[in-house]
Amino acid sequence: MRICVNWLPLSLSQTREVAQRAEDVGLWGIGIGDSPRYAELYSACTSALDATNELRVTTCVTNPVTRHWSLHAAAARGLVGEFGARLQLGFGRGDSAVHSFGMNHATLRELETALTHVREAVDVPLLLACSGDKTAAIGGRAADGIIAGVGRHISDIERIAAITQGAAAANVKPSTWATIRIAVVDDVAAEQAMRRRLIPRAISASHFAFGSTFAGKGVPEEFQEIMAERYERYDYQSHGSSGTTSNAELFIDHPEIENYLLDRFAIIGTIDTCAAELDALANHVDGVFLSMLFEDALDQIDKVGQAAREISRLS
Repeated sequence: MRICVNWLPLSLSQTREVAQRAEDVGLWGIGIGDSPRYAELYSACTSALDATNELRVTTCVTNPVTRHWSLHAAAARGLVGEFGARLQLGFGRGDSAVHSFGMNHATLRELETALTHVREAVDVPLLLACSGDKTAAIGGRAADGIIAGVGRHISDIERIAAITQGAAAANVKPSTWATIRIAVVDDVAAEQAMRRRLIPRAISASHFAFGSTFAGKGVPEEFQEIMAERYERYDYQSHGSSGTTSNAELFIDHPEIENYLLDRFAIIGTIDTCAAELDALANHVDGVFLSMLFEDALDQIDKVGQAAREISRLS
């Protein structure tokens, strides 16, 4: 299983440092987010690639709304020409990068058209972030794989991966990537405080997964009305942030929902615990993007690296 950490480019210099550390601890790659609150995406990708020798870099994820498909293709063409096959493009319909400017996310037709044009223009692997059936099918037709934004439960990942495979050509096997929030702690005593800190990150993952529909996604029926009402208050200006934010308070009066979201979208525990939880996914996905606490990025990367080595030992 290919293990990547996700990173929002707080600065280009920090991006270089994070990429170097990820390579030093033996991780396969790094995903770089596209958000108007941070450094420009392709500048950050360039910094990460230039700072490393083997690390793979994925846009995790960008969209066809804030940049025309031709700009994505041109950027990818330049980076592939300079750094070889170490780049992947991860796309979605557009989340915080789009809504922060008052724009609408791409329609499914616009998304598929953009992916088709990029694929024709440049030889670079394409991944599509999806949580619903229709987007998963586009991943099979127009991309090389999916980033399954449905949480870490194997049954949910396999269900959406089957839809992607069903839409792909007969001789094609799209890759399946999980995306999980992670926080590695030194001891069990630190877990509860870390769960509180990670709640807004789990909520952001759930907003992507369930914001449009709960249909077919296995959300307990008794949670759905409350969740739908609270998602109307979701603050894109706090998207991706940890700790005390407006999003952290969305379900504060419903700890049962908070615990459900943490258990579905996050892994929190010691190195051994995280390694075991990730190892359980190894036979079901090709890779995983681990969204860490960006404020503690270097320390978390070191711990994720230790967990990755433990997975190798378990295997």
